[in-house]
Amino acid sequence: MSKSQWLYVNVLLLAMLSGCAGVQEPGNAIYMRMDETASPNARQQKYPVLVRLAAYEDTRDVSDPHRIGTATTRVLGMSGKEIMLDSEVAKVVGASIKKRLSDDGLQFVEDDKAQFQLGGVVKVLTVDIKERDYLNIAIESTLTETASGRVIWSGVVAEKKERYAGVMGNSKGDIADFLKNGLKTVSHKTSESILSVLMATRPELFGVAGVAKAVPGVTVYADTPVPVVAPVAIAKQVAATGTLALTSVPDNVKVYVDDVYYGLTPLDAEMPAGIYQLRFELDGYAKSSEKVSVRSGNRTELKVKLHP
Repeated sequence: MSKSQWLYVNVLLLAMLSGCAGVQEPGNAIYMRMDETASPNARQQKYPVLVRLAAYEDTRDVSDPHRIGTATTRVLGMSGKEIMLDSEVAKVVGASIKKRLSDDGLQFVEDDKAQFQLGGVVKVLTVDIKERDYLNIAIESTLTETASGRVIWSGVVAEKKERYAGVMGNSKGDIADFLKNGLKTVSHKTSESILSVLMATRPELFGVAGVAKAVPGVTVYADTPVPVVAPVAIAKQVAATGTLALTSVPDNVKVYVDDVYYGLTPLDAEMPAGIYQLRFELDGYAKSSEKVSVRSGNRTELKVKLHP
């Protein structure tokens, strides 16, 4: 390369960097602008399904709810190694999942008219900028029936991605887009799995009977699909199950059955007859464990009191 060519390339690179720097958001944080307007491919006619969004809980082992990772290579517009969002991670996750479910036809409300409540836990969310860019997300969501507290669907959606940023490296906007795309994938899978179970359990709300289906990348903890089986098989199924009715003081305690999350108290769950190990958890209270026997065709009631 001649000297004049070398100078031209460097001037061009500087101009490109200057142009990128000119559109950076102020400050050191990564800005996550969550557009709440409907997407171009959103369902136009909403289903008569009213959902209330509960706050997602951030259970990651981090000192700051805005922190998402570490940068060991240069990020244009950002100083230091800590990668921070301008909003709390749990709020960004909740907004992303809400938008996807809304685009898919569910209606979100903030009053007692809601038939269902959606909440969840941010288990993992990291974006690390190294020799490559690494994204790791695991979001647990739970949809409950507001009238009964019954769990309609509960599961975890995990997503891992990596990429090479290229010789130009990353800007703050690049990192925001990388995270947004990952959250879009998680939200899409969450919505697809929830809707398939809702259509199977409440077909009158959708005008069509659906079948609960497995979605790749989704680990379902609990759902209530309605399988299409012969009458004889139904009779056998009813005879082999019982009802577990759980209440607690205080309410809204997390219930784990054989280490599988089932929902919040008060909780009614139909399950196969057998002996189960229950665990009850609530922030600020001591954990409690109980062993119960669910008998075929019977209702087993248990009330638990947690102590601070």
